Amino acid sequence: MAGGALLAAGGLLAFAAAARGWQVLAAWWLVLGPATALTFYEPAYVAIQQAFPAAARPRAIAVLTLAAGLSGPVFTPATGALVDSLGWRDATRVLAGAVACAAPVAALFVPRGGPATVRPARRRALVPDLSPFRHGRLLPFTIGAVLGYGALEALVLHRIARFQELGFSLSTVTFWAGLSGLLTLPGRFLLPMLARRARGTTVFAGVLAVLAVSAALMIDGDAPWQMAASFVLFGVVFGAALPLRAIVMGRWTATAVFGTVMGAQAALIAVGRAGTPALTGALHDAFDDYAVAMTLLCALLVAGVLLVLAGGRRAE
Repeated sequence: MAGGALLAAGGLLAFAAAARGWQVLAAWWLVLGPATALTFYEPAYVAIQQAFPAAARPRAIAVLTLAAGLSGPVFTPATGALVDSLGWRDATRVLAGAVACAAPVAALFVPRGGPATVRPARRRALVPDLSPFRHGRLLPFTIGAVLGYGALEALVLHRIARFQELGFSLSTVTFWAGLSGLLTLPGRFLLPMLARRARGTTVFAGVLAVLAVSAALMIDGDAPWQMAASFVLFGVVFGAALPLRAIVMGRWTATAVFGTVMGAQAALIAVGRAGTPALTGALHDAFDDYAVAMTLLCALLVAGVLLVLAGGRRAE
């Protein structure tokens, strides 16, 4: 994470200096893309797995997720103010300095090698251990996560356009989208904490089920209450979707191979999160309407619910 913070700072500086389109793409694709993989949720989950005993991990993940949820309300308006006062290039340089400050924090103050850590033998350090995927519970759970997160990403990217298409003004839709963002904050903390007492797969499946209802309301959501309910339901559970996967995998996976398993899952999920929004857009273009696409997203989320529950039953 410390290395990723420094890489991100360098990428932002390169972006601030870019004068050609290919330079922008190179900065984001070749530098900032890998930097986000090094600094976002996945390595943070691994750090928590290494630093905290099993009973304390859900609370640690809940605190992390709540703090991350506050970053948008802080940095989005702050970035806008910086751009207005300094211009986008200097504003980007200020943000590069801010992200660089995360490097010493990660390197010096985040504990590692705690009581939960079991280190693999040095001779296997560079050999990925994918043996946990041989367990029957991981296959349906992973497929369910790929489907669920892919549909979730598509909803995030297309929901405003969907309700605009149904006749709502942009100001109305963005108001409810902003309210939905605020509603994520309680769920970011409370739902991972609930997973301390309830089975994590059950809570995760419940989140996907609520998202399926939100998607269903977008199929024919031309009534104001349908739009409002869709955004509210989405917001209540959205923030808990990512941390619940980490809680489940932390219980199922030994610390020595946790990073490998989470990384392999994250790579598969990234394919779903890229492909499903693209498929949603293609369906919209083909039918000149989002109804078919939203029906598909609802079906994918329902399939995700069933697969996650199936994985939970096999874990008993």
